[in-house]
Amino acid sequence: MGTPLLSARRSLTLAAIAVILEILLVMPFVDSAADGNSTVHFTQHGGIFLGGLLMGIALRDMYVMSRR
Repeated sequence: MGTPLLSARRSLTLAAIAVILEILLVMPFVDSAADGNSTVHFTQHGGIFLGGLLMGIALRDMYVMSRR
């Protein structure tokens, strides 16, 4: 038994949140703050990883729902 799927609306919302997170984390003001502080730098990496993970979950659920 696999993980339960998100509804279509929740998958789309999760994908939108992930895209916004990824865009915010590569903005110049975050990038320049990450250049000067290693904590912000590694937090930026963690946030980018989290955004990719959320995007993967959303895309997986949307793909599976499209195949039904």
